[in-house]
Amino acid sequence: MVHEHFLLHLAVILILSKYVAAISIKFKMPPVLGMIVAGILIGPSALDIVKTDVVIQWLAKLGVILLLFTAGLDTDIVQMKSQGKASLLTAFGGVVLPFALGFFTSKFFGLDTFSSILIGTVLMATSVSVTVMTLIDLKQLHSSEGTTVLGAAIIDDIVGILMLTFVFGLHGGDNNIILSISKIIGYFIVSFLIGFFLFKPIIRFTKKLNVESGVVTIALALCFLFAWAAEKSGMAEITGAYIAGLFIGQTRFKRTVSEGIETIGQSFFVAIFFINIGLETHLENITGNPGFIILIILFAITGKILGGGLGARIGGFSLEQSTRIGIGMVPRGEVALIISAMALTRGIFTQTEYSTTVLIVIISALLTPPLLKLAFREKEKI
Repeated sequence: MVHEHFLLHLAVILILSKYVAAISIKFKMPPVLGMIVAGILIGPSALDIVKTDVVIQWLAKLGVILLLFTAGLDTDIVQMKSQGKASLLTAFGGVVLPFALGFFTSKFFGLDTFSSILIGTVLMATSVSVTVMTLIDLKQLHSSEGTTVLGAAIIDDIVGILMLTFVFGLHGGDNNIILSISKIIGYFIVSFLIGFFLFKPIIRFTKKLNVESGVVTIALALCFLFAWAAEKSGMAEITGAYIAGLFIGQTRFKRTVSEGIETIGQSFFVAIFFINIGLETHLENITGNPGFIILIILFAITGKILGGGLGARIGGFSLEQSTRIGIGMVPRGEVALIISAMALTRGIFTQTEYSTTVLIVIISALLTPPLLKLAFREKEKI
């Protein structure tokens, strides 16, 4: 339902996002951190003066899609290939350790096996939206660390979705693990064939039409098409958006598309996405065993830093680089929330486990920007 003061709330969100970003920069903090905190302050957890609704939520969804599309455009595919092994090892470490910590902690506190597996699965998933925005602000998105984090995060999310399907299948759901794996493999095969063989001809043909902003419009359409197909294949939309950006970034119209998307994305949609994280936060609803909640949040953060960092170290990165990569893997987002919401609906999670997931998403989103800035400080000095 659309709130009656939707336009007023939208105006407040946009004004606040830019002024808070300016204040954050002045105090040498990543703007994304300021926007999330601002959203919490004006949302239901504090002042409760701005309400999120279905329109703001959809605008926020477009914001994260455009953010990852931009990240795909800016990714050096040659560099990504050279760091494929490091991404795989980072993803492996960032999956195994957080899952083990989540599972055994949950069992220790008396949760059943299915709930414990899903808690571990929640800790596996990585959402790079906060990391991408922070890396853009730090001008490190093109760095070897940034490229590795992006590749590893996509792998983490796919593993998380497959694990989710497997657990629900065992729990008596109607999900077919073989079908789910086939859909994901099919998506990647088809999307890579289309991206590799058709994107350049489509963009060149659009340019010949000489329509105003035609190239940018068609690039957006391809982004949304890939995002929709990814969702239908059982993955996060942002994975599809990133892949679309990756292929368009290999055309000679990369700069035209990037400039067009950046203007509309950064000034409107992306700002709404980060403010909306705070607006959708309901701190008053968080209940449960404090010891369990604190330990799970602690392991959610340290598990990614240590697991992902160790994988990166084995992959050939230095200790400092591995630490940055591990920190970049910390945020949780849409995939973690999807897993929790589905588990709650099926009766596997109680409100306690769901609330804990929400807290993990919030705290990881708040901690990652300052930790990344601190980790990259020495590199900036050099």
